[in-house]
Amino acid sequence: MKQAEMKSYPAPFRPFVCTRPFFRHPASKKRLTATAVFTLVLAVMLAAVLIGSQAVYAVYYNGVPIGSVGSMKEVKSVVTDAQVQLRELLGHDYALDDAISVAAAFGSETDGAENIKSAILENVDGVAELYVLEVDGVAVGASDDPAAFDTVLDEMLSAYTNERTTSARFLQTITVRSRFIGEDFARESDEVRTLLDPENTASSVRLTVETTERTVYTEAVPYSTSYYTDAELYEGTTRVVTGGIAGEQCVEVDTLCVNGVPKSSQIAGITVTVEPVTEVKAVGSAPRPVTASTGAYIWPAEGVVTSGFGPRTGFGSSNHQGIDIGSFYGEDIVAADGGEVVYADWCGGYGLLVKVQHDDGDVTYYGHCCEVLVTPGERVAQGQVIAHMGETGVASGVHLHFEIRVDGTPVDPATLLP
Repeated sequence: MKQAEMKSYPAPFRPFVCTRPFFRHPASKKRLTATAVFTLVLAVMLAAVLIGSQAVYAVYYNGVPIGSVGSMKEVKSVVTDAQVQLRELLGHDYALDDAISVAAAFGSETDGAENIKSAILENVDGVAELYVLEVDGVAVGASDDPAAFDTVLDEMLSAYTNERTTSARFLQTITVRSRFIGEDFARESDEVRTLLDPENTASSVRLTVETTERTVYTEAVPYSTSYYTDAELYEGTTRVVTGGIAGEQCVEVDTLCVNGVPKSSQIAGITVTVEPVTEVKAVGSAPRPVTASTGAYIWPAEGVVTSGFGPRTGFGSSNHQGIDIGSFYGEDIVAADGGEVVYADWCGGYGLLVKVQHDDGDVTYYGHCCEVLVTPGERVAQGQVIAHMGETGVASGVHLHFEIRVDGTPVDPATLLP
């Protein structure tokens, strides 16, 4: 620490007094001598110096000069301020009356109240000018090396950061500044670190670390659908002309964390990396004929389901590809939905068989009929009688074998019937 600059102050100036008159008696006609002229000029010059000077007050601490001020009022103010600060630093009253002395002097420059007070504090035992770390104005530790505090604070921030961290800060106001403080307030770095530790709930000066972490991920961008009217399609039906393709976008999300615990998140940015392809659909406008498919099935006959879909044992196929509906001989069999008859004839184990292809490409089978009432190429309406129930082909008892095939593959009719 720099000691207050030592200054010496001269004894009060005493003006030169001439004991002989500068002029001879007016009656004398003799001219002034050269010595008298010189004496007159010197007196005038000294008077001018005295008039241009002003009084200041030299302040001494235990007899050692520590500076000067312009008035006694300023001296008293400096001493009072120093005693107040010493009480705060040392924890007890500290009287300076015996140590401070003042002497008047001539001069035009003063050292200022703060410099005088600093010089006083520098000379008091138990007080030192150190680098003090403060949290929200509260002193936590003092050291002659400010870098020690920087290391502690950097390590504390690092404990809550990772490769995704974009910012990190303390919520408290932290300052490290040089000031006077009690020498017993100096603390080792480990002690300061313990007091500031965010996890130290017992400390009143523990820090709070706020960090922002950025997470980047990709997600699908849904495609949109555009429609246009097609007079060749029935009302209420649509057809995909161009299939839609989802795009892809990069999403950046910032998560705010306090002492490592996530508190809130917000989207920081979205960048579309692959543009989606719009789906194009044709919407039918042509009046729907009664033979058009509705897209929903009804039961093709009244009766009781005597055999379900899938594997079975006993008479007939071991892998049943439809369901059997048992009833009386000659009962009506109706089209489960509108469509075109694509087969109406004998077909091996099916016996008399009718196949109806619907507008969505599905095909329904009606087997073991005793009579067929439709022909291939004919369009039929939903609920229209197309055959009568019998037991032709490989059959045990009167029943209707009913199948629904989607893309050529049999599916359980029970999952599609009301």
